Amino acid sequence: MKNIFWCKKCNTPILAPKCEICNTKGLRVATDIRPVFPEEKMLLEILLQYPQGYLSKKSVWYTSGNLLLIDGKTQPLKKEELEKLDILKIREELSRRKSNIDLDNQYSFFNNHIQTFLSCNRERISNIEFEAFEIVEKAKKLDKDFVPIVSFSGGKDSTVVSNIVRRAYANPSIIHAFGNTTLELPETLEYISRFKENNSKIPFIESKSKHDFINVCKKIGPPSRIMRWCCTVFKTGPISQTFSGISATQPILTYYGIRRSESSRRSKYNVIEKSPKISQQTVVSPIINWKDVDIWLYIFERNLDFNYSYRLGFSRVGCWACPSNSSWSFFLTRIYHPELSEPWREFLISVAKEIGKPDPIEYVDSGNWKARQGGIGLENSYKGIITSRPCGDDPFARTYQLTKPIESGLYEYFKPFGNISFTQGRSILGEVFVLDKKTEEPIMILQGLPGTSELRVKIVNSNNHTLLMQRVNCQMRKYQSCILCGGCPSICPTKAISVTTGEYRIDENKCIRCLKCIANFDTGCLVSKVLQTKRGEDK
Repeated sequence: MKNIFWCKKCNTPILAPKCEICNTKGLRVATDIRPVFPEEKMLLEILLQYPQGYLSKKSVWYTSGNLLLIDGKTQPLKKEELEKLDILKIREELSRRKSNIDLDNQYSFFNNHIQTFLSCNRERISNIEFEAFEIVEKAKKLDKDFVPIVSFSGGKDSTVVSNIVRRAYANPSIIHAFGNTTLELPETLEYISRFKENNSKIPFIESKSKHDFINVCKKIGPPSRIMRWCCTVFKTGPISQTFSGISATQPILTYYGIRRSESSRRSKYNVIEKSPKISQQTVVSPIINWKDVDIWLYIFERNLDFNYSYRLGFSRVGCWACPSNSSWSFFLTRIYHPELSEPWREFLISVAKEIGKPDPIEYVDSGNWKARQGGIGLENSYKGIITSRPCGDDPFARTYQLTKPIESGLYEYFKPFGNISFTQGRSILGEVFVLDKKTEEPIMILQGLPGTSELRVKIVNSNNHTLLMQRVNCQMRKYQSCILCGGCPSICPTKAISVTTGEYRIDENKCIRCLKCIANFDTGCLVSKVLQTKRGEDK
């Protein structure tokens, strides 16, 4: 389905050239649509200066390209102009209208119209449902040892996937996993609570980062579209730890609500594929080919409860502070949740001042903060840089000047290279040997006294000294920058890495020296990458 049409006789969108009910030929109106609920109609009437109740008995849909579809006719929604309106006045008028409007009466018309919409699109409902069930059935046959889990975000897509998977498995007790990023809209948390209460047979697990979002932002800067460290710290990392607790040995089959139409990056996703972020996980996307209109068709057809944020006009309900959100999404957050948006805006302005932006308010309100790169201007930016020098005439040795003193935790970062031996070296010089796991021959010798900040690293035995030294550089950056984000544990295929004790630890008995914890991240470390002030070899 590439086009959406409008049946003039039934006054509703149809997903085929002709209406199933009246056989009227439809007029092409869009490529995708979503419904506008009475609550959003109320806001639009204020923003567009319509009389109160003007939209209440009209069929209103939102389409791509910032267009409204009102009774089959498109109208531009000039968001850039609307976003400049006085937020306080909008809130006041919205509050006044809420007290004067009978939403139940407006929903009576809305619900009747939705029933017409469903009646005119029965074939589409059957087709998308059949496709989704086929994908789940294919996934079920992959491996009988898989533990099936629904990744449940509280959004409309995961709501649909939850229903499809439970129906396909004929099992109301499929595990659901919610990654609480701590940046969820209040409506999302309310819906999660309601969902658990209404589906008491579902084993519902929740992962939550121990980090405070603002504190991390103060250390490494706010996330941006380019530096989206927040996903690893507040989502992937905690979820990976939770999955490890579910099954230490069995692989996990996770059902996601990912759809190709959401972005160009997601358009390249496969229906079933190995997760690039969590090693023990295979990802299945039953609704990968669906559009927004398909999601709402299914929700209305199955009469599913859903997140109230959509009624307010939010098209996506992930983290409210996400740099990938549209400016319109943040505009809505400022209207409905000033307790969240205003402190965040003030914080962004303070960061803009710290990094030397000439017009901090314009920098933030224009959305330019979302394009931030590197740690320039941040107090901790130096932690993303390593300083080293050659050791005399030895081409296989370098001395590192560290930004934090040598302590026992340093040697954890060398365990991916081999076994650590504290007994073979000269203790008076602080020598520690890294041994080949099979031959027990030295690979490298570390020399540095505890409490000092100078570490000498000598490569003793390697077929590629240059490559090995580059990997050492990565681990040095990680040692200086590590905030226990959880990125390394999530990528480790044997679960050898842990950060749950408040320290970075590697179990030598589990580590297979695959070096994925180094190679997965540019510069070897997510935080180091975020703090980088320039590319290439440091000093």
